[in-house]
Amino acid sequence: MIKIAFVHSVAKIGGAERVSQMLMQGLGKADFTSALVCPEHGDLISWAQNNNIASFLLPLEQPGLSTALSTLSQTFQWYKFLKAQGIDIIHTADPYCTRAVAIAAKLAGVKLLSHFHFPFTLGQLTWLLRGMPRSDRYVFCSQDLQSDITKHLVTLAPNASCEVIHNGVDVSRFSPSTKKVRESLHVGIVANLQKRKGHDEFIEMAAILVSNYTHLHFHIIGGDILEAPREPYLKQKCTEAGLQSSMTFHGQVPDVLKLLDELDIVVCASHQEAFPIAILEAMAMQKAIVSTRVNGIPEAIVDSESGLLVNAHDPSQLAQAVASLIDDESKRSYLANNARKRVVEHFGLESFVTKFEQTYKSLT
Repeated sequence: MIKIAFVHSVAKIGGAERVSQMLMQGLGKADFTSALVCPEHGDLISWAQNNNIASFLLPLEQPGLSTALSTLSQTFQWYKFLKAQGIDIIHTADPYCTRAVAIAAKLAGVKLLSHFHFPFTLGQLTWLLRGMPRSDRYVFCSQDLQSDITKHLVTLAPNASCEVIHNGVDVSRFSPSTKKVRESLHVGIVANLQKRKGHDEFIEMAAILVSNYTHLHFHIIGGDILEAPREPYLKQKCTEAGLQSSMTFHGQVPDVLKLLDELDIVVCASHQEAFPIAILEAMAMQKAIVSTRVNGIPEAIVDSESGLLVNAHDPSQLAQAVASLIDDESKRSYLANNARKRVVEHFGLESFVTKFEQTYKSLT
């Protein structure tokens, strides 16, 4: 039996958290058991409890000489937890979590897997790794992300063991529903309200489109995670653009499926993105997608075949691509059907979980 502790710095449910949810559910076999660790209560902890997955609240403060006493206290708490629960592998959702638990993992003889879901600069990685025990395995959710990070790891962690495991999606749960006949077309973005997710461009795109179409409604699905609250700023931007009646903010939701099902066109406007789970979910639900062609997204979407790709930071290109789908229902259907086919063939849940099972076994 291999026991894995999934560690997240927040208990809100975003893309990285949905990846861990799939793994914790998919690992329900005799060979594995899972636990979830967060520093706070929230939707992710509630989900774990509702699914009979052991959950724990432990601190994840960053260690340092200036906070030596609290660092020692936290390390001791984690060491006791790892030993008491018989943890074999810690699977961290981001390198900040990795840094917070690395010393305790080393002392307890527990393997450490650091899962990268987004890019980091050389300066960030240098700080994250300085003076810390190295992870036993680095896993990247896209080829692009691995290339970007490993060019720095060559110097910072020359003996690093690295691999790519693309994110997956439960294609039986995220599946097409019966098409609805409605007067309006619904266009949405599913992303945490971080600046890099491109909500500014999404709103600017919407302002362009409403000047030419009267039957559109826009949806922003996601809340404030890891950054200062941006929702008030984005709502003000909508007001200034005259979008109050045509834009709905849904906030952070524990399950995006129902809201995603209501959309006709899904937009990803990110400036920087590794391999977003939201895109895979939209593909699985047979949605027409317009996305920026950044980082690992072209590894998921084949341009003009399973979605449309445009340049980042360009609301006019976003608007032009979405308009082409508004005007051509057959094009929407063509892209949506191919999106579903591609995600079923390449990014299904079973293959995703199996690859992680093999990785976990190779560490023990």
